[in-house]
Amino acid sequence: MNKQMSIVAKHTYKTRIKKKSFWWLLLTPLAPVLVGGIVGLAVAAFSSNNTADIAVIAPEEVRQAIQHEEKSLNLSVSSDQNEDKARKSLEKETIDGVLIVKDNEGTLLTQPKSEEIKTENLQNLLSKITVSKKAQKYKLTQAQVQDLQTPFKLTAKVQDKNASKDSDAADTVKSMLTMAVGVLVFIIVSIYASIIGNEIANEKSSRIMETLLAASSAKAQYYGKIVGVAGLLLTQIGIYAVVGTIGTVVTMRASWYASLAPYLSALTPGFWIFTLLFVLISTASYLVLSAITASLVNDQSQISQAMTPISMLALIPYIVAISSSSTSGQNLFIQALSYVPLMGQSIMPSQLANNYATWWQASLSLVLALLALVLLLHFGLALYKKNVLSYSEENITKQLLAGILPHKKHKRHK
Repeated sequence: MNKQMSIVAKHTYKTRIKKKSFWWLLLTPLAPVLVGGIVGLAVAAFSSNNTADIAVIAPEEVRQAIQHEEKSLNLSVSSDQNEDKARKSLEKETIDGVLIVKDNEGTLLTQPKSEEIKTENLQNLLSKITVSKKAQKYKLTQAQVQDLQTPFKLTAKVQDKNASKDSDAADTVKSMLTMAVGVLVFIIVSIYASIIGNEIANEKSSRIMETLLAASSAKAQYYGKIVGVAGLLLTQIGIYAVVGTIGTVVTMRASWYASLAPYLSALTPGFWIFTLLFVLISTASYLVLSAITASLVNDQSQISQAMTPISMLALIPYIVAISSSSTSGQNLFIQALSYVPLMGQSIMPSQLANNYATWWQASLSLVLALLALVLLLHFGLALYKKNVLSYSEENITKQLLAGILPHKKHKRHK
């Protein structure tokens, strides 16, 4: 039996992996990332970094201080010191801006085609100048001035026995992770449910299923197809993992990588393994449902109708993932859904990453998903055996109910 199942699994895997459609499928999710990266590099390469030319109408000490910091501010102070002339130059677009400082207040005038002026940096410099002037007025020492300029430091953290991380980072991780896993599972289910459905429907419509079952068994065909398609999924995830690892190693050398550290602090290797297991188990459950439903169809024309309920079921956790991205992890409805098989994979990883759930709670959700998969496999085999050689004109939903509720009489046409 194991040998027969292995033969079916290898045949399913090799047949699909040799097709160009699989490799297009592999590249399709990477296309937006690749295009986004190319566009980002192009924008950065062609973006203007020219120095802004501004006229400074201000007291001499302010003007000199700005001239001293021209390089850090990425601007050049114009020779214009007359406000009227400076405004006319701005109208003619010969300068990029006019800074007018009077009585500790400033106004920066620009025109639509002005080069970028770092207003925040300019404001910080003007604030320091103002504080320095006031310190002289009130006869404060340099140490007293520095003490007054020291801002109050407040660090918000989410703390528990096991981990702590910045609360803003936690919220961001929760939002991004919940949506990412929800979208990922929905895409995988939509694609691979269609693959396994088409495999079975093609064999039924061509009437070669009888020949296949004569050479092997329904059990071997059932498990072999599920294992073969699951192998394709593992191949795709494995390639993405390699590409992602290489990308991470490369980006770790970038200067901006340090800014991602607070967001990745909760995402330990153990967490990634847990999330991957959850996604694989849940996806396998959807594949089993697809195999069961596909065994009810008569030909390829019915496969779209048969797969619609599976897609709709996969859409529920997707919608929950999107709608709950900004919802507190203390929401009882969200917490309850995180334990429901076929739903938890889009919610529980986020709950765990943000300390809304403990490891034992996450493990319980994973075990429930695994038990649901085992039950589906056992229940699905019985339905597959019953329906794979049946060619009925009844509605697919009615046929499924006939399998679930055998005491009800349904007419079948062979």
